[in-house]
Amino acid sequence: SGTIRGLLRFWNVEDGSLVCEIDGQKDIKGGRKMNDRTTSDNNASSRYFTSIAYSADGTCLLAGGNSKYVCIYEISQQILLKKFQISFNRSLDGVLDELHS
Repeated sequence: SGTIRGLLRFWNVEDGSLVCEIDGQKDIKGGRKMNDRTTSDNNASSRYFTSIAYSADGTCLLAGGNSKYVCIYEISQQILLKKFQISFNRSLDGVLDELHS
């Protein structure tokens, strides 16, 4: 599961216990929307994951959200394998990340 603090949590489905956590808040941060009046560094809405998917073999997790980044994590070692930037200096709706005012 994903939290609004940018954590990815993995649960044991048999007893409901927490198996491990991956802190992805610094990995996912960045990006702003058209009506945001803050820079991407100060934007809390892009610091959590909204979509997660397991790899076919179950060893990796693909996670993305309201950010310009999509991350791949290796679950057993709890590490970031690769971070893809899907937009350069623009948010998902085409607005510049940096404010020049």
